[in-house]
Amino acid sequence: MKQEASARQVRPVRVMFGGDVMLGRNVKESILRYGPGYPLGPIAPLMRASDLAIVNLECALTASLERWPGLPKAYYFGAPPLAAVVLSDAGIGLVSLANNHVLDYGEQGLRDTLRLLGELGIALAGAGPDLAQARSAAIVDCGGTRFGMAAFCDHQPDFAAYDGRPGIAYLDLDDEAAALRVLRESLAPLLRAAVDWPILSLHWGPNMVRRPTARFRRIAHAAIDMGWKILFGHSAHVFHGVELYRGCPILYAAGDLVDDYHVDPAFRNDHQLLFELELEKRALHRIALYPVLIARCQARLATGDSERYIADQVTALCAEFGTPVRQSDGRILIEGVNEGASHSRS
Repeated sequence: MKQEASARQVRPVRVMFGGDVMLGRNVKESILRYGPGYPLGPIAPLMRASDLAIVNLECALTASLERWPGLPKAYYFGAPPLAAVVLSDAGIGLVSLANNHVLDYGEQGLRDTLRLLGELGIALAGAGPDLAQARSAAIVDCGGTRFGMAAFCDHQPDFAAYDGRPGIAYLDLDDEAAALRVLRESLAPLLRAAVDWPILSLHWGPNMVRRPTARFRRIAHAAIDMGWKILFGHSAHVFHGVELYRGCPILYAAGDLVDDYHVDPAFRNDHQLLFELELEKRALHRIALYPVLIARCQARLATGDSERYIADQVTALCAEFGTPVRQSDGRILIEGVNEGASHSRS
C-alpha cells in the first residue's frame, strides 16, 4: 500500500493555463440565450482532462448594475451570476482576479464574485475584502503535487485593496525595487507551506503587443531567481512566446480564452492558445500548446488555416527566446525541458 501511495504521489500532473476570460457584454447575452455551456463548451473536455485549469477572470460575476464610481471607463465587464457555471463546467479550478475589470461593478460586484466562486469551490487569488487577502495566495493540491498562486495587476490603481478596503492586489511595476519586495514577501508563505510550484500571475502591460519589454523580462527573471517557478502573464489580448528560464516556464502573455472583442486584422486576436504544462514535483517535462479560435463569443479548437497560422506564429515567437518547438497532431510541443527543469527551493 505504501508503494502504491508513493507511486500516486509522484505521478505527472497536467496544469492548463488559459488567458483572459471575459463573460460580459455579448458573451453575457450568449450565456443567457444558449446557457452557460456555450462560451467554453467546445474546449471544456480538453480543459476538464487536466488536473488543474487556471484562467484570468476579467469581469465581475454579479447581478448588480451599479458601476465603479471612479473615473469613467471605456468598457465595463459584468456577467450574470449564472456565468460562474461557465467556469465550473469547463473544469476551471483556480482563477486570478487581479485585473482592471473585476471591480467594474463596484465593491458589491467583487463581493458577489468572491461568493459565487466560493460556492462552486473555485479557488482564487488577486482580490479580496482587504489588502492582506488580496495579496494572499491560493493553494491547490493535485496528485501529490502542491501548487500555490498569488496574483497582481499593474494598472487601475484606484481598484487597489487597502487595509479595511476591498480591491485587487495592485503592483506598481514602475517602482521595480518595491515591486520585487512585494513579490518576495508574497512568495515566503508559499515556501513555508511546502508548495512545489509557486505560480506568479501578473496582469501587466499594454494591449496588442507581441513581445514583452526588456523591463518585463528583467522582472520575470528576477521573480524566477527569487523562487517563483511559473510566471502566468496576461493582459495583452494576444499570446507571446514561451521562455524557459532556469528550467521554469515564463508565459509573458497567455492571450484571451473567450471574449467579444473587435478583431484587429494585424494582430488577429481571435487566434489564441491554451497552454498545458506536464510536470512533477521537481521537474517540468513538456509544454503542449493548443490552438484556439474565438468566434461568435465561443472558444473552439482551431483547425485548417487558423491552426497553421497560430502554430507558425507561436513557433516564431518562441524561437526569439531560444525555445525549441515542434508541431504534432493539432498541438505545438515544447519538449526536452526536463533536462534543465529540476529545481530546488530558493
